[in-house]
Amino acid sequence: MNIAVILSAGSGTRFGSDEPKQFYNLFGKPIIEHSLDLFQNYKKIDKIVVVARQDLVERTKDLSKKFNKCIIVVNGGARRQDSVFNALSWIQENIREVSKVLIHDAARPFIDKDLLDRLFSSVTNNDAVIPVIKSDDTLKKVNDNVVVSTLDRNEIVRVQTPQIFDFNVLFNCYNELPKDTTVTDDASVLEFFSKKVFCVEGSEKNIKVTYQDDIRS
Repeated sequence: MNIAVILSAGSGTRFGSDEPKQFYNLFGKPIIEHSLDLFQNYKKIDKIVVVARQDLVERTKDLSKKFNKCIIVVNGGARRQDSVFNALSWIQENIREVSKVLIHDAARPFIDKDLLDRLFSSVTNNDAVIPVIKSDDTLKKVNDNVVVSTLDRNEIVRVQTPQIFDFNVLFNCYNELPKDTTVTDDASVLEFFSKKVFCVEGSEKNIKVTYQDDIRS
């Protein structure tokens, strides 16, 4: 069984809207619903778990009722990694024979089937696969507004979600991650334990909606 986890527990304060970002109307439906729609109709995903802010759990449950793959809305945690671990722990306790788990930020509503195909194709032979975008810009390391060095852009990528993993590998790494260690994505948890993370081509369309200007163009 393959399970998609949608993370929708962030505060979204930079978005600057009275409406929580995940429920902001984008092309006729809430931002989170774009991801729910795609995962609902993608055959290799069997179930969906959504993680929501505690004060938005009931509203998220109401929205997700029309998606029969969505089996639970889990309370989020203080940090992104805490929200992920809450979802993984629920899956571990309640679902048998989980093969792959896909972790996705609800704030990325423009994913498509082709990206999912690339991820699932690669994860067949690997424990962890992430989508990345190469940089066309020159990249520099700076300190106190002074350039320290120019980085080799051929070795630098921008990382996106969804990221896909062997469930047991990801859960065990999260379970063993020191509580005082903070990570910004799920691949970093495997990197902490020196496990290989493979890359596939991401999508320039797969932007993370942070500000309202991100969806006005």
